[in-house]
Amino acid sequence: MKKVIFALCLGSWVAGGIGAAIADDSNSNRPVLTYKQKMKMCMDREREHGSNASDSDLKKTCADKIQSYEQHPSETKTPPSNPTT
Repeated sequence: MKKVIFALCLGSWVAGGIGAAIADDSNSNRPVLTYKQKMKMCMDREREHGSNASDSDLKKTCADKIQSYEQHPSETKTPPSNPTT
């Protein structure tokens, strides 16, 4: 009887491990950024690319980029606030 119980427990443990192994974890390593973090990263990136725009112009540009990405998340282009590692 103990062998049967052990076999059932082992089987359920293995099945759980297989289910976890094949689960879709493709986005689990991506950090969740706040709007403020996205704005800062976008503005820094714009400045790195030589933009001489004022802070208010950069904020408007970045806000438009962030809003556009959030409305169209299926686009393949990397969003301005999502660093790739």
